[in-house]
Amino acid sequence: MASNLKTTELDFDDIKRNLKNFLKRQTVFNDYDFDGSGLNVLLDVLAYNTHYNAMAGHLALNEAFLDSAQIRGNAVSRARMLGYVPSSRLSPKAAVTIVIDVTGVAGAKPTNLALPRGTKFSTSVDGETYQFVTLNTQSATIVGNTYTYTNVAISEGNYNSIKYRVDNDIENQKHQIPHKNVDTSTLRTRVQANEESTSFDIFTLFTTLLNIDSSSKVYHLQENTSGFYEVYFGDGVTGTKPLNNNVVTLDYVYSNGTEANGASVFSMVDNIGGFSNVTVTTVTTAAGGSEGETLESIRYNAPLTYTSQNRAVTADDYRAIIQREFANIDAISTWGGEDQATPDYGKIFIAIKPKTADTLTDDEKATVTGTVLAGKNVVSITPTVVDPNYSYVELDVAFKYNPNLTDRTDIELKSVVSDVIDDYSLNDLNKFDGVFRHSALLRNIDSSDPSILNSTVRPFLFKNITPLITISNNFSLVYPGSFYVPGGATDTCIQSTAFKIGGVDNYFNDVAIPGSANRKIFAYRLVGAEKVVTISDCGVVNPTEGTITLNSFIPDTTDSIRISVTPESLDIAPKRDEILSIDSTRTTMSADKDTIATSGSSGSINYTTTSRFRSST
Repeated sequence: MASNLKTTELDFDDIKRNLKNFLKRQTVFNDYDFDGSGLNVLLDVLAYNTHYNAMAGHLALNEAFLDSAQIRGNAVSRARMLGYVPSSRLSPKAAVTIVIDVTGVAGAKPTNLALPRGTKFSTSVDGETYQFVTLNTQSATIVGNTYTYTNVAISEGNYNSIKYRVDNDIENQKHQIPHKNVDTSTLRTRVQANEESTSFDIFTLFTTLLNIDSSSKVYHLQENTSGFYEVYFGDGVTGTKPLNNNVVTLDYVYSNGTEANGASVFSMVDNIGGFSNVTVTTVTTAAGGSEGETLESIRYNAPLTYTSQNRAVTADDYRAIIQREFANIDAISTWGGEDQATPDYGKIFIAIKPKTADTLTDDEKATVTGTVLAGKNVVSITPTVVDPNYSYVELDVAFKYNPNLTDRTDIELKSVVSDVIDDYSLNDLNKFDGVFRHSALLRNIDSSDPSILNSTVRPFLFKNITPLITISNNFSLVYPGSFYVPGGATDTCIQSTAFKIGGVDNYFNDVAIPGSANRKIFAYRLVGAEKVVTISDCGVVNPTEGTITLNSFIPDTTDSIRISVTPESLDIAPKRDEILSIDSTRTTMSADKDTIATSGSSGSINYTTTSRFRSST
């Protein structure tokens, strides 16, 4: 009879129903009213117990696998088996120049003055005060009456030091960092013979087994199941094992994460050498602060890292390593030189959009190629960091609405649509794989208010160039996708804003080249409505490739020039280093009452539509 009891259902009601059906088939319970008897309570208990046990078993089994674990500690434990260490919280980093003026200070001044590690600075963001500290000792030589420290790297957070005594009676002894919000990139690990020793050895983070032996001074880092980071050392075979009673010192910064991003004005908190006349000048604004790695990120990145085995071979390997070890990334794209428009073999190209700027600094690029990728990339491959190629989308938006279906005015509806466009740009664009999908934007606009019946969106692309004066300017512009080429003999492919030549406003236009798909760019000025050519040949448009080459023009001013084109397709797909962004300041919008919706068939007489094109000049 037991075989008649179903065991596949896990829902409480299903379990209880199966128990009832089983008992009903027994001769002892033929005349029982299970719903009205005391046996119903016992069935509830049995069903609940079975249900709880089944759920507990189900959850426990899920926690045993990285892709289904819901408890961070379990995911961390599974990731550790793959050699993966979750990223910690990261401090915003900035660079400053410090000048100490000792004019009028009595007494002898030292020839060299040290700026110690852990020197404090203060700043404010949105009314909140934050502390920044130096991570390295820097020295300056007095020149005249000043000491100057250039490009001093400072990190947000509190500087802390903690000591542990090595006890080799403890198997696999680990030294816990007591702050969960530690920035592990600031960690310095020192080992001394004893408390009285004035010398110490610096241990570096273990990243690879290559060139590691019993004398290698490396330490290992892991996150434990409680969310704290731990430091431990080698076993005397793969890395040095500290001796019994050695003293381990961990110096680090614990941080507020993203809160101090954007800090730009710093003041010295500590005196240096007793001198207080200090000027702090910002070189780079604070950026790169981020929160610790999330559970979802661990589940995603750990298998990718294991697949690459900490080696950069494929483009995806480079992306995974850089994302894990370099903090200041909002978006990243990697591709081989063979995928360049003009193949450049033997290179891997890396485009990074930082979190608080348009491009990385030269120092940050050097960190990526020289530190993050050091010892990981194939010897024959040269990693090259390039700046993102930004293209901006200008929109002409028109929509029809039924005023009987809304209390909103034209202006209010335009505001709603504008917010929809801004959200679309923020969430779907502004990244390397952010495709402008025309129908998706239309769908978002049409669904933004019940009164909106239909909409039209005309996208245009533009880039900005900033020329130099007194010299011949040359620019090579690459747009995402092909250009639309008008069929009329006088129609143009590109348009530009004004720039001065000889004190007169000039503009760029183009004309077809006989026998070629390319078009010649010329500059002109307006005399009334007539175009008077000032430079007959100053570049080439390649509509098929989506490129514009400008040369041989010398403007009077360095004002920015906007070069606009119409894309061949309503959908715009960026490639490699290209990023799209909608410029809301350049978006035009019209809202019209739908005459058919308000007046029926008679309204069709006055119904208007929006042209796909706009006039070129």
